[in-house]
Amino acid sequence: MKTIANKIIDGGIGVIPTDTVYGLVCDALNIDSVDKIYKLKKRDYNKPLVILISNIEMLKRCVKNINELEFDIINRYWPGELTIVFKKSNYIPDIVAGGTDEIAIRMPNNIELIELINSIDRPLVATSANVSSKETITNIEMLEDSIKNNIDFIIDGGNINNNASTIIKVIDNKIKVYREGNISKDIINAYKDIIIK
Repeated sequence: MKTIANKIIDGGIGVIPTDTVYGLVCDALNIDSVDKIYKLKKRDYNKPLVILISNIEMLKRCVKNINELEFDIINRYWPGELTIVFKKSNYIPDIVAGGTDEIAIRMPNNIELIELINSIDRPLVATSANVSSKETITNIEMLEDSIKNNIDFIIDGGNINNNASTIIKVIDNKIKVYREGNISKDIINAYKDIIIK
């Protein structure tokens, strides 16, 4: 992990296993690295990328504010398969947010990944390691050559077949569910004011 951390700090990008699927990752504050990920995925620049954090202090650097309901949700479901959309701070480059003023953030339930983020003390961009609109990568053999041949590192974690994370946003003290996942039902049962996209 120390070698990987140094590569990321130096602007490298790579593919690693997360607690959901294989992710294409880089330093979220390095605009050139983020731009390379957009190009490799053939992703529309208007589509924001998810970032991974390792602790609440890092979250506070990334977002403008965290309200009471958001703190309650964080305490219940982080680390875990829940991505929350916040108003972003100037700490996060606009390119990561697809030119919007919002950013999608998750704290992964993976000790090695948390340690990696802690070691670089920066959030990671983490987007599924497939070319946009193509099948999600659940093992390294599925990686397309166009990605595999243009990255700086790969960590093989075997087969991963978890669902993508649930995505929510708190709007006027209500929870809007943008993408359902493994914990969607639990969130719906735990809170009264839910809006399903």
